[in-house]
Amino acid sequence: MQCDTHGETPQAFACEHLTGESFGLGFNRNEPTDENLFPDAWCDNCEIIRAAHSGWDAVPEGLCKIVLLCSGCYERCCIRNTRPSITFEELSTLRWKCASCDDWHTGPCLDFGFSEPYYWNKNHDKASRWTNLIPRGLKKPSKTFLDSDYCSIDDESFFVRGLIHLPIIGAADSFCWGVWGSLSRANFEALLRADDDNERIDLPPMFSWLSSQIPEYPDTLNLKMYVHIQELGSRPHFRLERGDHPLCVEYHHGITPERVREIMLRRLPALDS
Repeated sequence: MQCDTHGETPQAFACEHLTGESFGLGFNRNEPTDENLFPDAWCDNCEIIRAAHSGWDAVPEGLCKIVLLCSGCYERCCIRNTRPSITFEELSTLRWKCASCDDWHTGPCLDFGFSEPYYWNKNHDKASRWTNLIPRGLKKPSKTFLDSDYCSIDDESFFVRGLIHLPIIGAADSFCWGVWGSLSRANFEALLRADDDNERIDLPPMFSWLSSQIPEYPDTLNLKMYVHIQELGSRPHFRLERGDHPLCVEYHHGITPERVREIMLRRLPALDS
């Protein structure tokens, strides 16, 4: 079937409660098989009805409405509605001190990032220091520079800063890694030309290699991904290819609230739980 969000994908079926922006409703289904990767799914309330009638065959027509959706939307429903052992709401009481503003905040911290690509070093920093004092619109192209959005090293390696969104299991929120991705020269120059253009969102996805080493995972350098340009004022989004790497798994299947808490404990020494 054709989906406006995910393109052409296999079809799937779920109860109407699981579709749209629902979350935390429970996600019930038979175990997927090679022949049926996306078995029919239903929420916990519909499970009560199914169990009360000892199966679907005896459930009165119209009591549980099953709707058609694409497999991509089905997987998204699964992430948002699965009930994890530790819920996202249980993170709401965490208090942590921000290293940037030095203030205390309450609730989950859902955004951690890197200020430069993995390949940037002190020698590059010296070459870039004076370039960054000149407004972007006036400066001449530099072989080596780093700002909050773009990076060039020796006019040979090019990078853009963006976000990897990890959907949180059982929640409507996402956990974000602010990372850098490589770009070809042609794509880098096209993106620079469109930097202040409202139509930059029409640029096609650009192939990229992940260029940040995230210590909470095994080696993350050079994971395959695609850059999706957003509207002005928003950082690009990185779409990771499917794979067995833990970061790819969390990107496509979600990250648990417990894992979010573990990352907070590692990243925020001043954390009051």
